[in-house]
Amino acid sequence: MTPTQSLLNAGAERAPELLHFRAFEAIYRLGSLTAAAEDLGLSQPALSKSLATLRRYYDDELFSRNKTGMRPTHLAHRLAPAVAQVIQVVDRELRQQPSFVPQRSSRVFRVSCSDVGAVHFVPKLMAEAAQRAPGLRWDIVPLTGASLEARLASGDVDLCLGVFTDPGPRVLAEPLYGSRYVCLVREGHPRIKGQSMTLAQFCRERHVVASLHDSMHSYQRVEQAVLAAAGEAAIGARVHSVLVAPYLVAQTDFVFTATEQVSQRLARAHGLRVVDCPLDLPSILVHQYWHSRFNDDPAVCWLRRLNVELFASV
Repeated sequence: MTPTQSLLNAGAERAPELLHFRAFEAIYRLGSLTAAAEDLGLSQPALSKSLATLRRYYDDELFSRNKTGMRPTHLAHRLAPAVAQVIQVVDRELRQQPSFVPQRSSRVFRVSCSDVGAVHFVPKLMAEAAQRAPGLRWDIVPLTGASLEARLASGDVDLCLGVFTDPGPRVLAEPLYGSRYVCLVREGHPRIKGQSMTLAQFCRERHVVASLHDSMHSYQRVEQAVLAAAGEAAIGARVHSVLVAPYLVAQTDFVFTATEQVSQRLARAHGLRVVDCPLDLPSILVHQYWHSRFNDDPAVCWLRRLNVELFASV
């Protein structure tokens, strides 16, 4: 019996499900239970359970642990091409919708971004989508420390908007816009009067910084730059959400440094003033990210095109 026939017969006999074969493919491809679990967005116990199901069914270890990782058995090598073929057929031909009609769709889009990213992207995106696809529903998912690649691969997130230095080898990205850093101060600030300030002025002021020590945020570099220029004593307050900072700036003489597009929105909402930043901070480049597994998904393609239309200026 060929590996393909074995898989087909397995289905007829209530054999392992597609998820178990996905676990097999990821372990075979990556050679590691940890890496496979992350790639699929699963916990290691869940992945081990899938592997145990396959081992019982085929009465074979399939993978044995050695110094370099998980080594496939002879049977695993024979099964691997058929498993890959089955997964490819499911992903590319059976699960993919033949078309996406925005006007009639009731799909739930799961979009991940930071809290301040949500302020920038979501209102404009949803307002436009309401005109073109009124039946769509939205789940705005916060960015977390979890693997971006795993969340996109599992379908837990359709699209991510933000800045990532290492999103993962199977994550695709498209640049949307660049953004320089500027400063926010309150109207009537007693010392900062115009649209610019010198570095000496900047260093004499007290600052609020968003202390977000995570690779998905660009604000860590801002905090480091403020510390390098003005010292620890210049930090008047640390907050753990960017959206808290403008409330402090509006009621104090603190200065807050953030990206330009975000600062413009926060200034309008809180009656603040945007001032050029004297720090030598490189601009950031904001992207939209999606997994290669869904590169041809018509709905995700539609959403990507809409984001380019609304936000791209690169």
